[in-house]
Amino acid sequence: MPQGFLPDSIDAAFFDVDGTLIDSLGVIVGGLGDAVDKYCGFRPAREVLLSLIGIPLERQMRMYAASGVGSSRVDDDRIQEMCSFAVERFDALAHEEVAFEAAIDALMTFHAAGIKTALVTSKSAIELDAFLARFRATHAIDTTVCASDVRHPKPAPESAVLACARLGVQPSRAVMIGDSIYDLRCARDAGVRAIAVTYGAAARDVLLSEEPNLFFDTPDDLLRWVQTTVSSRPCPARS
Repeated sequence: MPQGFLPDSIDAAFFDVDGTLIDSLGVIVGGLGDAVDKYCGFRPAREVLLSLIGIPLERQMRMYAASGVGSSRVDDDRIQEMCSFAVERFDALAHEEVAFEAAIDALMTFHAAGIKTALVTSKSAIELDAFLARFRATHAIDTTVCASDVRHPKPAPESAVLACARLGVQPSRAVMIGDSIYDLRCARDAGVRAIAVTYGAAARDVLLSEEPNLFFDTPDDLLRWVQTTVSSRPCPARS
């Protein structure tokens, strides 16, 4: 553990969702691919779609709409239509999601120990509400910040700053756990310590090039660290 990164210096833990708490890569790739194919006339390669995970859906749709068939129509109404269709496809494919059970247990372990928790995600409010309806650890979440809550979503720091404000914690006493460079850059620029998990969408070497404070290769590794961190705390108390 890096110097100064002590268990009793953590007051809040922010978790990304896709690729961190759940394996939703197939759902996202399928839903995005269907939407781009329908409205833009082509289907991006899986690798391309994976590289954009962590960017808000509306921004993704604008990128594709500008380059596809009918690219002269990139007005807001069309973008919203594309987003709505993508969300419909995500919902239809939701049965393919696989929970990273140990990562979810890590979230619940933090919460049970009195460490405040947040989901900080690039999902829109509609996407997040649909996810929370089927998420087994909703009771262990103190607040959420999604792309709809901020003017500048990840990788901008605004999402992490807002999570700190909502939970009443200093950025230097929070950690952010995610599987993309967008999570790590958001954390770093907000003054929050960044923890990378390499079992999600991004390649390990890409994540490590961002120099996170800590990194874990499996959900079990993450859980073991959280359990050790919690057990080393003096006497945590939830306010």
